[in-house]
Amino acid sequence: MRNLITLNHGTLKPSSDANEDISLALLDSCFDTLTDSVTCVLGALEVGLIEVQQYTKTGNKNVLASFSIETFDDELVSFVHFADLSQLIFVFNQGDIITATYDSTTFDVSQTVIEIAGTLDSGIEAAEWSLDEETLALFTSDRNVVLLSKVLEPVAEYHIDADDLKISKHVTVGWGKKETQFRGKGTRAMERDALASLKASGLVGNELRDPTMPYMVDTGAVTSLDTHRSAISWRGDCEYFVLSTIDTVVDPDDDTTTIERRGLRVFTRDGQLDSASEPVTGMEENLAWKPQGALIASVQRKTNMGEENSLDLIFFERNGLRHGEFDTRLHLDEKIYDLAWNSNSEILAIILENRIQLWTSKNYHWYLKQEVYSENVNFVKWHPEKEFTLMYGNHKQNVNIVDFAYKMTQGPMLEPFDNGNSLVIDGTTVNMTPLAIANAPPPMYYRDFDAPNNVIDAAVSLSNDIYAAITQKELVLATILGLDELKKGSHPSIACVYPATEFASEFDTLRQVAFINDSIVAILLDSENFSRIVLISIQDVSEPSVLSIVEVYDKVLLLRSSFDYNSIVYHTKDGSIVELDAEGQLNTITQFPELVRDFRVKRVHNTQADDGSNQWSTESSELVAFGLTNSGRLYANKVQMTSAVTSLELTDDFLLFTTAQHNLQFVHLNSTHFKALPVVESDVEDERVRAIERGSILVSAIPSKASVILQAPRGNLETIYPRIMVLSEVRRNIAAKNYKDAFVQCRTHRIHLDILYDYSPEEFVKNLDLFIQQIDSVDYLNLFVSCLSDDDVTETKYKETLNAGITDSFDKAAAPLTEMQEYIKNKFYDPTKSKINKVCDAVLSVLLNNPVYKKKYLQTIITAYATQKPQNLEVALTLISGLEDPTEKDSTVTYLCFLQDVNLVYRVALSLYDVKLALLVAQKSQMDPREYLPFLQSLHDSEPVRRQFMINDYLGKYEKALEDLVELEKTDESVNTELIGYVEIHELYEHALALYRHESSKQDGIYKRFAKHLLSKQQYGEAGIIYEMLGQFSEAMNAFVSGKRWQEALSIANQYLPSDVSRISEELVSSLTFEHKYSDAAQIELNYLNNIENAMELYCKAYQYNTACLTATAANKPELIEKIVDPGLGEGFGTIAELVADCKGQVNSQLRRLRELRTKKAEDPYAFYGQETEQADDVSIAPSETSTKESFFTRYTGKTGGTAKTGASRRTAKNKRREERKRARGKKGTIYEEEYLVQSIGRLIDRLDQTKPDAVRLIDGLCRRNKRQQAHQIQKNFVEVLDLLKDNIKEIYNISEKDRERINEEGEVYYIPIIPTPEIAEFPRNKVVDY
Repeated sequence: MRNLITLNHGTLKPSSDANEDISLALLDSCFDTLTDSVTCVLGALEVGLIEVQQYTKTGNKNVLASFSIETFDDELVSFVHFADLSQLIFVFNQGDIITATYDSTTFDVSQTVIEIAGTLDSGIEAAEWSLDEETLALFTSDRNVVLLSKVLEPVAEYHIDADDLKISKHVTVGWGKKETQFRGKGTRAMERDALASLKASGLVGNELRDPTMPYMVDTGAVTSLDTHRSAISWRGDCEYFVLSTIDTVVDPDDDTTTIERRGLRVFTRDGQLDSASEPVTGMEENLAWKPQGALIASVQRKTNMGEENSLDLIFFERNGLRHGEFDTRLHLDEKIYDLAWNSNSEILAIILENRIQLWTSKNYHWYLKQEVYSENVNFVKWHPEKEFTLMYGNHKQNVNIVDFAYKMTQGPMLEPFDNGNSLVIDGTTVNMTPLAIANAPPPMYYRDFDAPNNVIDAAVSLSNDIYAAITQKELVLATILGLDELKKGSHPSIACVYPATEFASEFDTLRQVAFINDSIVAILLDSENFSRIVLISIQDVSEPSVLSIVEVYDKVLLLRSSFDYNSIVYHTKDGSIVELDAEGQLNTITQFPELVRDFRVKRVHNTQADDGSNQWSTESSELVAFGLTNSGRLYANKVQMTSAVTSLELTDDFLLFTTAQHNLQFVHLNSTHFKALPVVESDVEDERVRAIERGSILVSAIPSKASVILQAPRGNLETIYPRIMVLSEVRRNIAAKNYKDAFVQCRTHRIHLDILYDYSPEEFVKNLDLFIQQIDSVDYLNLFVSCLSDDDVTETKYKETLNAGITDSFDKAAAPLTEMQEYIKNKFYDPTKSKINKVCDAVLSVLLNNPVYKKKYLQTIITAYATQKPQNLEVALTLISGLEDPTEKDSTVTYLCFLQDVNLVYRVALSLYDVKLALLVAQKSQMDPREYLPFLQSLHDSEPVRRQFMINDYLGKYEKALEDLVELEKTDESVNTELIGYVEIHELYEHALALYRHESSKQDGIYKRFAKHLLSKQQYGEAGIIYEMLGQFSEAMNAFVSGKRWQEALSIANQYLPSDVSRISEELVSSLTFEHKYSDAAQIELNYLNNIENAMELYCKAYQYNTACLTATAANKPELIEKIVDPGLGEGFGTIAELVADCKGQVNSQLRRLRELRTKKAEDPYAFYGQETEQADDVSIAPSETSTKESFFTRYTGKTGGTAKTGASRRTAKNKRREERKRARGKKGTIYEEEYLVQSIGRLIDRLDQTKPDAVRLIDGLCRRNKRQQAHQIQKNFVEVLDLLKDNIKEIYNISEKDRERINEEGEVYYIPIIPTPEIAEFPRNKVVDY
């Protein structure tokens, strides 16, 4: 959809100062990318004089060489300038290859060294340097292909022969044969004539013939206009080059004669023949290999096709097969001098005698986009790096340099004129497509009009009714009476062809055109040094008149209408943007820091306060120019906003631009204070950024439809509806209370309907009745209510950015909630704060209080009840059950089952005890009637209370079912078997006890079953209490004994079962001793079994030596102290001493291991794991994808090479348990060892704290029995262990964050909890032995 316009046309007139008496002609010229200069070759070959001049951008002229050659009337075949070597290389037709090496410092021409590098005696017909300037390909007159290196040393040589043309790499797949291809009507007509002639001569009878086989096959013969010259062209990657020559071959139609055939040969850069072309009749010498493609362009002159005679540009593949063509639309006798591709392969230049045509292609159609006019063009070259810079020489001995740019020719984007009008130039035709009504992708179009000559530029007026096109010689005006006429099939009609002689001189060149409103056309004229703008009045389109000619006194690069079409704006070569109004007054808007290739101008109003208070103000406005440079920088006046921009566009509210990162970005035009935009990151979720197809550019924007049209690189058009534009319209309609329009827009563009409420909740609730009236559709209202969510969409996905700062970072996409976060969110969900419930309640309040609404919007009421959280299905079904019309009830139930799970609705219907309603719901489900019909029939036949019980039991409401059973047997004196069985099955003991709280006899019956249940659950204490409460003392005593509640058991035995006291006491002593409850067992031995010695032994085991001594003295048996207590002290001393010694040894050993691990880790991480760590190498750092061997890094994470990369765990539950066991064991050489050692010391500290009271009592007992050395030893060792821990506790618990790093099952990094450093309490020292 883009057109090609001329930005600048510069002329260089080289002349010789040293040879003023001899006229030197311009022979060749080339770009020098190293010094950004132009090198020209001047010469008088008739006398053998050559001079080379270099012209820099600053205007300096350097003479690089001036010399004479020995051969007169020679021809310069090739010239190249190697600026890095300060060398010039000339290749002449008579065979000389001459080098000139100059001094790049002084540029003294007398110091230039001229050498003849070599001579080919047979002469050189064609020569071409590869694009990397490393290889020179030559074709000699004796039909040799010679390859030379950059230093002109031979690389390869190949002699071509006519038999080369028989080489073939052509692929035949049957349906792809040439004989089966489509042939036009002209060819078919000639075949019919030939067939008729043959029949008339009697040579052809009535035999059958394959109709797909043509009578005529290309022989490859040349035309009379062929120059018989040879040509060479290199591919862009310099791996291949193609040679076009003429060979004499046998005529395929007559073996006795020969014909001249032009063929293409493809060679590798090593000089090997790769392929040859198929024969093409009428092919000429013009040759150009597409730099960034596989196509070779040439020319075919069809002179024997009758009505289909044409001059075509044809394409070949590298294998020599044809690959498409297009008609150049030139006269059959027109001479094509050369072909040239630009550096990015987008533009193909066709060089004619008096003009240069520029062609581009989209969707396999070739467009003639621009023509450059000049007499006697003798060479054309594209800049190797600047893809839109062209250089050519002409008969005036001038070097002309032309800069081009793409231009999207569009109509206005100001409402209500935003029809998306797009104009595409194709030779003499201007194709037009109003994209608002017809998204016709190129090469298709909606309507068109034709000009007398090839169109240079075109424009459309504000009303889209007038079209202007300029050619070399005239201004063409076309009109159409509105969009309706276009829809009827009418094309714009030519209203006037205004000759250029009426407003321009013979020295002026028409370049660009633009409109001011519908009344003035502005045309940019170019003279040699300056530009002029002609303002032409078209009040009467059929009779235009010149209003004024504005002298600019500078070179104008670009001319276009302003955004509002009230003026035109232009861009000059110094970067200035100037406004020109209808009266011819000039106003400089800004000056860009660099030249731009596209720009827009719009008056921007300040509607955002400078202080950030978001207060509206209209105190100031400013004309702002937005410019896009060749390098992709985007400027707002003098401020660079961003880079890597590929296209831009304006609407009334937004600046739109596409980027090389394949994003479409928007900037709000509500402030004139522009700054650099933030960087767009990968996870951005902001309405100002939208991802687009790779390489897409802006074609047009249609604000009234909230749409943007993009063109993909292949040429297809795509209409998108950016969220920011759609939401702007939605918000505007909500603010204006146009709820219906806002709803339709949301529904059309899949915008969440919550925005209707979230944008202004209070206003929505206040105007809810108006909202319902405007929507006026049950289905729409149902859709709105059913789609409600609790999220505030204006703070999440539809967050408004109108008042956001231009430098504020773009919002990022919120991370999805984890399972735990979802669980917590649902667990703490508060229905009273739910937005869904608020809106549903408001809707229900309006609908239920209006009888008309209640009847009309019954489905909406049901939807509101079903949407609430939690669903209020009981009320909804109650409302449905009250409906009198069976048809309405049935349809409403069907609708409710559509909204909610029908099984859930069925259960809720049952909970209402409405069997008929439940049956109606069941009929809408997938349940088997053989299952639910008998059940519902039994419900229908049952008594009300029994029916309630059956329903509650079916629904799992066992407590309610139990209440129904209690109601059924309330007249019985005792609890019946059914109720007891139901309580036991569903363990409803507590609820049953509550129901019988006022009936003690029935409650006792429940208690008996409850006690048995508690015994089965090993809850012996509660069971014993129940038995004691019921007077069943034997069962109570046994329960207390089982629960080791010896006081309750012996109390009952003493009171009610004295004969069992001894037996019960022995059982309790045994069980308590087994559980190390020595003190309780000692009391039973002493008080109930009268066994003093056993009691003292148990007291000693509990380290209660004082109580043991008291027991002996109280029984007047002091001798037992020495007999029992002293051995008990010895046993306690041995146990505590051994424990303390073990703890001390463990602390020293584990502390030493921790220091060893941490030292190894610091010095050599690969030795950190001790014996199990293998020798570290590069392979262990970077494991292969198929290897499961752990590297150094994966030992930290527990992942193998494959899983560490993908972050996806393949471990099973069994592997996870194995991992936990490894962690618990702390196996040596694993990452878990350090953690295990620290936790082990923590467990040791806990054990010492638990043992400390026993040690204190042991020391007291030893001192009382005068065993002072043993007491001293215990206290000394205990204190030493605690002091050792105190001194090293911080070192032990110093675990770095890296050591705590792990990777979970989702591949996410997490950290194990920090192990807190414990406090080491002081040991309570006994002063008796503290020495």
